[in-house]
Amino acid sequence: MKVLNDNVPLILLLETIKLLNSDPDFNGAGISRKELPLLIFWKNNDAEVLYHRIRKLRKEHRYNPSDETIIDICIDEIMEGKYKKFDVKSIMRDYTDEFIRKMRMTGLISLRGAGRFIDINHNEYEKVEYVLKHYSSYPHFTDERSYFNYMATIDPNLFAIKPVVVSASKSEELLNNWVTVYSWESIKKELGILSSRRSSADDVLRILAAPIRLEFLTALAIKSKLPQVRVIPNYAADDTGLPTSTAGGGIGDIECIESPKGILVEVTMAEGRTQTMMEIWPIERHLVDFKEKYTDDSECIFIAPSIYPDSLKQIKYVAFDSEGKNIIRPYKIDEFVDFLESAEHLYAV
Repeated sequence: MKVLNDNVPLILLLETIKLLNSDPDFNGAGISRKELPLLIFWKNNDAEVLYHRIRKLRKEHRYNPSDETIIDICIDEIMEGKYKKFDVKSIMRDYTDEFIRKMRMTGLISLRGAGRFIDINHNEYEKVEYVLKHYSSYPHFTDERSYFNYMATIDPNLFAIKPVVVSASKSEELLNNWVTVYSWESIKKELGILSSRRSSADDVLRILAAPIRLEFLTALAIKSKLPQVRVIPNYAADDTGLPTSTAGGGIGDIECIESPKGILVEVTMAEGRTQTMMEIWPIERHLVDFKEKYTDDSECIFIAPSIYPDSLKQIKYVAFDSEGKNIIRPYKIDEFVDFLESAEHLYAV
């Protein structure tokens, strides 16, 4: 829109959240989703002034201002009435959702209150402090080449700060917390939405990219219907257990233990030839590693919106080539939901 805003959104977000959380009048949960449009429209990096504007908003409307109140502040106050052509849904939902998605890619941001608040990930305070100390002041560029040269540099100190590794027991504990948030019917509905590639209306789930959401919902589904199974997701997560990215390379997606047996669960949103080329052989390698880690009496469940015929042929070949030792059970998402509805065990008895 040629507004020429001059700020770094991540820096502005982190600094504003810190100021809000240090205010004893508030709940320490960060910035609310309804307040985010103010930050998105903010024209500079002055977190102090933004904090005071949000403070004034909360004094007048608590945590539930009307959409019209927020839009008036954004258009008439921040934008000084220069731009009027903004759709209400765009400001209050679309811009906000996209902003949250991008900020969570850093791993520094968590959701609180069933998605009503955006806060700093408590596991990443060291990295947050480093970012604020070294990047709150940033260079301005007069030509593109200088900008791209700057962006091409790597800060080794930043990458030396390792993310907090959540233990398997902690991952299970956090997953159990989310099982109390989403009922089986809610999980079933959201998996159906993924299967048909529709958009979720849930405030938390809709900000998760489809592959991440599928891993999360699959882990929730198994734990919800088969609570006796140990479910250990390998996706990267924030301090609430909400995933920030899919499981990393070289490991399976979800490790399940139904003592004394093991079940590796692999999920993908890929279909067609991509599914065949990219999924089956890595899954077999992950299954072999899983057996070495836990028990040789293990199998794999493979879940996707649809199962490509060539993938089925590869799965049969894996079983044949391993003389029946490496078993992969393929399910379409809706088939896996049906399986869980009546199953007493995750392992094929």
